[in-house]
Amino acid sequence: MSHTKKLALSGVFAGLVLAVMWVFSFVPYMDYALPAIAGMVSLLLVMEIGRVWSTAVYAASAVLCALLLPQKGVALFYIAFFGYYPILKSLLEDKLPKWLGWILKLAAFNAAMAGAYVLATRLFGIELDDFGEAFGRYAKAFMLAVGNFAYIVYDIMVLTAFTMLYNRVWRKKLRHLMN
Repeated sequence: MSHTKKLALSGVFAGLVLAVMWVFSFVPYMDYALPAIAGMVSLLLVMEIGRVWSTAVYAASAVLCALLLPQKGVALFYIAFFGYYPILKSLLEDKLPKWLGWILKLAAFNAAMAGAYVLATRLFGIELDDFGEAFGRYAKAFMLAVGNFAYIVYDIMVLTAFTMLYNRVWRKKLRHLMN
């Protein structure tokens, strides 16, 4: 694929991420699912045009989401983890043994969630104690455990299934349109 086509495709996909994030940010309870779905765009780009171009699309779409989305929490989760994770996943899975890749992927997820928690509490004033005294005491450990479980499901089930579906059904159609 030529440099011009890669650049055009990158622009289209950066706009697609912003459009999806903006339209669905008005749907209640999509704070976590929406950035995860938008992150799949990075996965498509990694498979089609490589990690460098996908990283550029992530950077552009992250800036656009931070500036233009009405729901800053949704943008925060996209920027903090889900936007770049498919790029990181492909790099770790290509270059490292499986067990080491999993350790590093879990470490990246937990570091991103810890950073997002700090930003959410400092910038947005959200505290887990707001969920009640009984739950608030155990909220951090509970949320971290549930988050890690959801992350593992996302990695194995969603991204792997999406990759298989894309390779079997959509890849030929997309490549036909691009040529």
